[in-house]
Amino acid sequence: MKVQFSPDEAHAMLQAVLEDVTALKLDAKDKAVVRRWLDEMKPTSLAVQALAEKISDEIQQTHDRSEVSSIKKPDWL
Repeated sequence: MKVQFSPDEAHAMLQAVLEDVTALKLDAKDKAVVRRWLDEMKPTSLAVQALAEKISDEIQQTHDRSEVSSIKKPDWL
């Protein structure tokens, strides 16, 4: 199974997380900084493209590690 997120999907995940962050009891100044940063993070930016690659790689590695090996050690050894 190949896992590949697009920059648009990574941006949507980033938005969802940052919306929860801004819902916290933060200072108005801090909320403004987070919102301004999110506005700068467009799906076409290099940072979001790198984020999409990192997310895809990490999930792919997690999936690969979770697959059961077809090689089984006999229980009598």
